[in-house]
Amino acid sequence: MDFLTREHLAQALGLVGFLVSLVGYTSASDRRLKVMMTVGLVFLTVHFLVFGAWLVALNLTLNTGRTWLSLHRRGFRWFLGIAAVQLAVSLPLMGAVRDVFPVAGSIMGTYALFCLSGVRLRVALLATTGLWFVNNLLWGSIGAVLLDFMNALANLAAIRRIRATAKAAVPEDS
Repeated sequence: MDFLTREHLAQALGLVGFLVSLVGYTSASDRRLKVMMTVGLVFLTVHFLVFGAWLVALNLTLNTGRTWLSLHRRGFRWFLGIAAVQLAVSLPLMGAVRDVFPVAGSIMGTYALFCLSGVRLRVALLATTGLWFVNNLLWGSIGAVLLDFMNALANLAAIRRIRATAKAAVPEDS
């Protein structure tokens, strides 16, 4: 496969991951967010494999599994176990400063998915998106940069919607 074909394939996979993830990030449902994140992560994993970004793809593979698991399990112990696996697998592969961003983003995302919910979950995922955004800029991944930019905007919209819903549910003082 020549470079242009590989580049086009990678970008197409990134755009599919973007669309799937966008559906999740705009949802006020924590479950739908996690399901759509899981599917989007599969596309992004393949996207980075095509780019040859092995550490990034490895972290995305782990993130896919942990996001699916977070649909069924919660709690700090789960976070600790999964974070330990992520570090054990990632640290030996780290060879450049840019490798810190996907690993840190993965650990922060793991904490968010297993320990937080509602607005706090989305704020932590917003910070995670920032770390992955830097990673994607450093790798030159146009599709993933656009994905993270749009995920951040969608996440902010979901935060606003959740807050508005919570505010509307509180009865006014007479």
